[in-house]
Amino acid sequence: MHPDPPQIDVSRDPILDGRDSLRLVKLRLALTLITVAILPIAAVSPLVRAAAEEARVAHHQRLDSEAGQVTTAFGREVAGIEAQAGSMFSTASVQAVLAPGANNGTRATASGTLGGLMRRDSGAVVGVTLRDASGVRAAYGAPLDPTLLPDGNPQAGLTAVAGGTEESGTLVLVSLPDGGGQNHLELVTLISLPALLNYSTPSVKIPGETIGLIDGSGDAVATYHSAFDPTALPGQVLDIATESAHDSDGHSNLAVDGLDGWSAVVSAPIPLASLPLGAIAALAALVITLIGFTLWMTRQIIRPAAQLEASRSRLRELYESAREAALRDNLTGLGNHRAFQEAVARMVEGSRRYGTVFSLVLLDIDEFKRINDTRGHAVGDQLLAQVGELIRVTIRHTDAGFRVGGDEFALLLPHTDAGGAVGLARRLLGRGLEDRGSGSYRGPISFSAGVTSCPEFGTTRLELTAQADAALYRGKRAGRTVVTVYDPEKDHGHVDEGMRAELSSAISAVIDSNWLTPVYQPVVDLASGNVVGYEGLVRVPRESTFAHTGALFDAAEVAGRVIDLDRAALDAVLRGAVNVSENLDLNLNVSPRTLESVEFNATVLLAILKRHNVRPERVILELTEREAVQNPERLRVAIQAVQRAGIRVAADDVGAGNAGLRLLSQFKFDVVKIDLSLVQGARQDQTLSVLTSLVQLANRWGAQTIAEGVETPAQLRTIRKLGITSGQGYLLGRPGTERDIAWVDLDALEAREDDAPAPPPPDLATLTASAPRTLAATAATGSAAAAATGPGGVLASVKGRSLLRKPTKTPQA
Repeated sequence: MHPDPPQIDVSRDPILDGRDSLRLVKLRLALTLITVAILPIAAVSPLVRAAAEEARVAHHQRLDSEAGQVTTAFGREVAGIEAQAGSMFSTASVQAVLAPGANNGTRATASGTLGGLMRRDSGAVVGVTLRDASGVRAAYGAPLDPTLLPDGNPQAGLTAVAGGTEESGTLVLVSLPDGGGQNHLELVTLISLPALLNYSTPSVKIPGETIGLIDGSGDAVATYHSAFDPTALPGQVLDIATESAHDSDGHSNLAVDGLDGWSAVVSAPIPLASLPLGAIAALAALVITLIGFTLWMTRQIIRPAAQLEASRSRLRELYESAREAALRDNLTGLGNHRAFQEAVARMVEGSRRYGTVFSLVLLDIDEFKRINDTRGHAVGDQLLAQVGELIRVTIRHTDAGFRVGGDEFALLLPHTDAGGAVGLARRLLGRGLEDRGSGSYRGPISFSAGVTSCPEFGTTRLELTAQADAALYRGKRAGRTVVTVYDPEKDHGHVDEGMRAELSSAISAVIDSNWLTPVYQPVVDLASGNVVGYEGLVRVPRESTFAHTGALFDAAEVAGRVIDLDRAALDAVLRGAVNVSENLDLNLNVSPRTLESVEFNATVLLAILKRHNVRPERVILELTEREAVQNPERLRVAIQAVQRAGIRVAADDVGAGNAGLRLLSQFKFDVVKIDLSLVQGARQDQTLSVLTSLVQLANRWGAQTIAEGVETPAQLRTIRKLGITSGQGYLLGRPGTERDIAWVDLDALEAREDDAPAPPPPDLATLTASAPRTLAATAATGSAAAAATGPGGVLASVKGRSLLRKPTKTPQA
């Protein structure tokens, strides 16, 4: 089996998700613009108040003048009424009506005489009543409401005015021409204030004005309202806008004997024509300009944010599309090994959290090699495709099928125990053995299967895959074409403490014997062709217990010796880099698990560099996530510490599964190394789009980009066009002991034909030394399931998949 790619929750990835990013940008922008807009508005507001205040003062002065005209006209009218009334009392008709025994005819004659007051030029008198203690003696015009008369016995002359109706603007004027006494006379005159004003003060025409007379106690006696003009603004609104200290009413005291304390009050909204429209228009234009500029700035800020949002959405779509394609086996239509590993990890985590049950079935086609050898690979491919079709039509919708190797398949059955999994596997086997009249492969299909269940037998990915693998090969040894359930008494495929001890002992032998040999692969600037640095890698010799370097690091993961092996590898690479030019970078590989540990921190790393006389500024620390980060916060602190010391940090293998993207989403990196799987698939539109998005993302962060695995001229041309900063790969330079390469002719390499013979394949040590050191613990435990213990106490390989090989000589610790 193959390495387990780390998992990533795309819905929580701030790079690929970002659904709320634009919303947050808009909210923060709105708050910022509101805060900024308050300042100029606060500056303009005093100017508005100053411009309006000048008009306000002028309007107030005009209202005072109008109030003065009202009091003058009213005083003149009252004086005229008193003089005319005094002359009427000497007439015979008035005297006759006052005599005892006056009849109706006498009263009518007297009333006609009183009507002379209503025939005044002003037309302000609307009713006259002459009365004494015995009642009304004569009346003319509007009748008198007795309740409006003042109480008590007034003195001679104009002594009192009683309130009339404010709506009609009418007031009651009482005069006693013959003095007081028990039988005093009262001449009561009803005066219309509107009629008086229209006659006496025709210039008082302020739109919407209100004119009133108030007595000494402040009560309104009569009020007149003119029509409202829509070209005027309410004075109250103006007062609020200008915060004016001036009174909006005009006042003038009434100088009439007997009406002491009386005054006229005139109020009216200020007309628009009175305002300094030019100044206000200029201020309004300033405010509108400010608003327009703010909106323009908003669009300028929102546009790139929206573009970034769209780019991120497109990146997410491309990533999902590319990931789906990367997780699909083209031949069978089932999930591939990477999809299988991710699915197992998810189901294990679900079982741990929620106690759910699931089963794992591993299938291996019987005699597949013989079919390939005797009938050809085309028939073998038809057989594989038919197995995939059988799996799809047999399993439930909730189940999942995968092709995990050449002729190996896997089934994940949620909510199914081992017994249910055995039943499904046997039903699948029965269908395979039947004769089929259709399909790409019509012969009988025989396979063997191994079954395990979680949490019944195992609770981790390593245990489950090892158990199913062990049960599978126990069935094959028993005769094939059988479904076998894992038996703890018979199968020991899981990684037990004894196996871990053996692996740890073998790793100690490699470290203590200094068997790690450094090799260096050049990193080339894609603009100039200059070699800008070397990536330091390690090899293991053929005489070691481990088949290759990848197996060594896989075993370290299983045995828990990653930190020790990383430190040994660092020492080996730095010790061999003594002849590398001081002007060149030195790329060092470290697992995040090592960097986040307590035993290995920034201080330890700086001490190692100092011991080998390597300046921190030359070092690029490459982090490859082989398993999920256990303590992200501790790793963040460690990364920041080494960056403060001048060491640059690179996210390695970006694009290999989900590890690189997860690291990018969690930490700040100085270098982004793009995995060879993306580089080698750059001709595909989806992969090219993902590459472009990654380069754009790195450029926005100011990070350097390095393309790994450059092997063909077409790939070189593509990554140069994309603007990737640097590259490395067999086309540019193989890993080796040479450390003095200065320049690579990129133009000559690009000019080569794409179909030119590829460079000769490297030997196994070279290949594994440059390969990413990702975890292949599944391979380790799966092989160990059927392994035999060699003479030296280490494991011999089965099907070529063991971490260890049988040594010719037992290593000495």
